[in-house]
Amino acid sequence: METDNATVPEPSQDDFAFAPEDAAAPPAPTNARQGVLTLLTVDDDPDFQHSLRLAIGNFRFQGHSINLLSAHSATQAAQILASRPDVAVIVLDIVMETDDAGLRLVKSVREVLGNAEVRIVLVTGQPGVMSMQTSLSLLDISDYWLKTDLTYERLHGILTSNLRTWEQIHALKRARQGLQTIVEASNSLTRSRDLSDFSCRMVRELSRLLGLEPDGVMCVQESPGPDPHMARIVGAAGRFTAYVAQALADLAEEDIRNLLLQSLREQRNVDTGTSQVLFFPGSERSPHAAAYLATGRLLDATERELLSVFASNIHSGLINVSLTSRLDRLAYEDGTLGLPNANALLREVESVLAIETPRDRALLFIDLDRYAQSCLSLGIEQGDLMLQKMSQRLQRVFPPPCVVTRLHDDTFGILGQTAMLRAECIGQLESVDPDHPTHPPFISVNAARIDLDRYEGTAHGAMAMGTLLLQRARTQGMSQWVDYENGMERESNRRFTQSRDLYHALHNNEIRIALQPQVDLASGAVIGAEALARWTRADGSQVPPSEFIPIAEACGLIVPLGRQIIELACQALAALRDAGHSRLPIAVNVSPLQLVHRSFPQELAATLARHGVDPAMLEIEITESSAMEDHLANGEMLARLRSAGFPIAIDDFGTGYSSLGHLRQLPATTLKVDRCFVAEIGKTHNRLAIADMIVLLGQRLNMRVLAEGVETREQAEWLMQRQCPAAQGYLFGAPEALPAFLRRLEGRPAHTA
Repeated sequence: METDNATVPEPSQDDFAFAPEDAAAPPAPTNARQGVLTLLTVDDDPDFQHSLRLAIGNFRFQGHSINLLSAHSATQAAQILASRPDVAVIVLDIVMETDDAGLRLVKSVREVLGNAEVRIVLVTGQPGVMSMQTSLSLLDISDYWLKTDLTYERLHGILTSNLRTWEQIHALKRARQGLQTIVEASNSLTRSRDLSDFSCRMVRELSRLLGLEPDGVMCVQESPGPDPHMARIVGAAGRFTAYVAQALADLAEEDIRNLLLQSLREQRNVDTGTSQVLFFPGSERSPHAAAYLATGRLLDATERELLSVFASNIHSGLINVSLTSRLDRLAYEDGTLGLPNANALLREVESVLAIETPRDRALLFIDLDRYAQSCLSLGIEQGDLMLQKMSQRLQRVFPPPCVVTRLHDDTFGILGQTAMLRAECIGQLESVDPDHPTHPPFISVNAARIDLDRYEGTAHGAMAMGTLLLQRARTQGMSQWVDYENGMERESNRRFTQSRDLYHALHNNEIRIALQPQVDLASGAVIGAEALARWTRADGSQVPPSEFIPIAEACGLIVPLGRQIIELACQALAALRDAGHSRLPIAVNVSPLQLVHRSFPQELAATLARHGVDPAMLEIEITESSAMEDHLANGEMLARLRSAGFPIAIDDFGTGYSSLGHLRQLPATTLKVDRCFVAEIGKTHNRLAIADMIVLLGQRLNMRVLAEGVETREQAEWLMQRQCPAAQGYLFGAPEALPAFLRRLEGRPAHTA
């Protein structure tokens, strides 16, 4: 080697190859965080090593002892440094197994291990081997001393200075890594879907930040109310996982429970020296929260600062996800029963339908019989009690993994494995009371099931199909079960398409009327007509009334359709008047949906006035079942129409369930015998003929009687023998357009009142 002015030789490229850490070796200790720092001496001189141990044996840094390690070669030191990244200072001899062994070790520590924190003090017993100034400028070392200059006091001063420097560098690195962890944690937490997911993620991120085991952290949310014992555990890991969704009062570890209670009660952080509780203040619309950290040790200043930054950084995120979680509950949870709602079921069904068949899933719809009647008779409280009982029964009969939801009012939906949703379960629902299993049942239900392996539509379509199937079950009576059949959704789609086409038909004048003559049975004279709706598409094809009238009633188009029929009937009355048949009335069918509008009489009067038609010439027909459905409201409306001069006819009489008392109170002028009873004439014994009784009833009530659907001369003669004055049917004429009806009148004398 040259003297002090010589250039430093380039270290050999034959750097040390650091052996991988032994998989069976224990993890590197965290002495630095517990107040103990590690010092490594590297020298091949046993006497010098012995002297160092004696000199450092009683050394203290900030009141703490030093953990001393020794290596007798650069190769041995490299192995130690590869497994002990916590070494703070290296006292390194330059010349050992080779002249540049120390220099090669410095280069490998910095470039291969990437350890820029450890402080390196070079020492040599050969003056002039390297210049101190040159060494400090070319190599990342802290000090360079001759062994002969290392007095007791100087050695302690060198160690104190370098340990303090290492602590500062180490703290900066930990702070930088901690801040990076916090940034990554923030990115992870922003992906949280709800408060539970957010809390579980926060548990993991806090564990990663402090180097803790994940099961050492848990998070709780303060429930509404002043008692923090009712706080709910919303996130946990490891051994605490089983407590998620339970009350804080149920936490078995009393010490942990008390710390969390203290934090929530005093609304502050709590530090015990071996554990931490972080408090997250909420807002008016979000709850307070606390997170427990089982640190098992004191936290240093850097860790405390990082925790403060972490808590501040996620505080707003916690409030936001709490509000989002509350909105999510409002969107996907039923507020009365706490069950998932229709939106939640729709989301689940969409997930199932995204799977290829076989799915082995079914969708069951259930509603309560007489729920509305119970609410009206006994009050809303009784209705809520029925719903709560049903909720309990459903959850007992259809346990997880079935998903039990409340769709609306008294309708529930269950999604589960097909084998679990059987018809036999309905009997259990009607008989099992979780609170009083020996009590007799008081709940009966209707049910409809869709096998999702056979269903081909969308999730929205499945929900709509379930509603339709339930309606079908209701029409069949109480405690009915209906199964989905293949192709039902195609029929629904066809009806939807027809409803859309009907809407356009109403706006494109595709709706017309046909007039079927009504005749006097004694003379054969035409005494009136009934206006029947007809739909002719633009291409000339006909849509039967039996198809489009039910669709119009189902989708609400019956009101504009009825309004258009009345308009066309008034036009026909005006044409009859102009043709000299001013006293020939026309009957039109009116839907109950039209009657519920209190402005209906005014609309009728305005239409008649626009065409100059007498109200006595427009007979209002309403079916028997519609008249009886709400006899008080309908009776009042019919009375208003009758007082305005409109004749009132009860259509399809005998097919409903009339109360004769109510019938007598209706201001009806005509009673129409339904065609099904006319068809019995000649096939049923006269004593059993219902038509005979209806004719007699009309006479007793002083009402005009008209028989519908007369197709044979035998039926006409039978009716005349019973003194039925009027009839209509194909025997007398098919429904026809106004021009054909006028030609019919020209061939026969018109009846005049």
